[in-house]
Amino acid sequence: MLAGGGARGAYEMGALSVLAPVLEEQGDRVEILVGTSVGAINAAYLAANAHLPLSEAAAGGVEVWRRLRYRDAMRSLLSPTSLSRLARFFATCLSLPVTAVSSLLDTTPLRGTINRIIEFGRIADNIAGEASPLRCVAVVATSYETGRSIVFHQGGDTPPVNEERAIDYVAVQLTDVHVRASGAIPVVFPAVEVTEPASCRGWYGDGGARLNAPLDPALELGAERVIVIGLNSADPPDEPPEAAKPDLFDGAASLLGVLADQLTTDVATLTAINEAVEQGDDDGKEGEGPRRRIPYMFVVPSDRLKIGRIALDVYKRHYKGVLAILRTPNLSLLGRITDAARNPMHGELYSYLFLGREFMDELIELGRSDAQRWLDTEHDQWPWRVGSPTET
Repeated sequence: MLAGGGARGAYEMGALSVLAPVLEEQGDRVEILVGTSVGAINAAYLAANAHLPLSEAAAGGVEVWRRLRYRDAMRSLLSPTSLSRLARFFATCLSLPVTAVSSLLDTTPLRGTINRIIEFGRIADNIAGEASPLRCVAVVATSYETGRSIVFHQGGDTPPVNEERAIDYVAVQLTDVHVRASGAIPVVFPAVEVTEPASCRGWYGDGGARLNAPLDPALELGAERVIVIGLNSADPPDEPPEAAKPDLFDGAASLLGVLADQLTTDVATLTAINEAVEQGDDDGKEGEGPRRRIPYMFVVPSDRLKIGRIALDVYKRHYKGVLAILRTPNLSLLGRITDAARNPMHGELYSYLFLGREFMDELIELGRSDAQRWLDTEHDQWPWRVGSPTET
């Protein structure tokens, strides 16, 4: 299960590159892939490469992220189209009579990039073929019309509607449209129109808006064990941020903390179910149906501002100076707009769009380090865990 987090998907591939060899040694096979937002890109990539050993597919994914740049996802901030878009956005804010703008940034290049790195035609072959363990891949998007989470899945049976959490499941042949819809961050990226199948035709945005941690869909689609790789930790930083008056960007970064809370809550719910099932087994009442024991791995940064501190440091070292504006104008300008050098909260916000080589390298290494930290920790069913992550 791959959570959302803007441009920070390199962390997920870095973590998986460390977990994969251990899974292969244990004889564990990844049969179901579920992703939200940038996790949807990684899930689709892994599904298209499921005919390869997992360690090889993860290594390939790491190299893809090393090569990704701002221009692969977004048009230049200085292009006529982007400048016109920004001007119309601010004019709209002032109630001036201009054509409404759909988003702050233009993600036209992203479609070509996704189709270049993901062979969607291979997914069906991998699900059907004996050489691949893959049974199902799914991505989560949010419907602008209904506000519900839509799980577009290829392979596997379609689970029933979950009214309690407002989750619908739709069987599709996965394409770049579904993946882009899952990652269309509201306001920043334009909404994506899905036209097939007709039953769910409409406009969609980032799946993380309602379901950043798609643990429930993974279980509904049949997962018996889950690997959860998240990009937002709920743990506080070792050094609290300075007690200065928060500004607009501090507030925006704080809202992103809701994603971490959701992920941690879902894992806590999973462990509570595991404990209840285990208690039932002790009482001679074996768990039935969806209430089954689910071993898991849970890899996240050590604290909620870890990635923000890294983004701040990389920005200050490589993208803040005058020469950086000439060398990498888009990342330099974004850093200035978000005031990324101010504090880790600003760095956290900046990291969602920070497609810079040095930052990708740092994210990959952080993912590897956090995955190794999980493997170096004692677990009740190593490398899997059934109880709470805080238990020893």
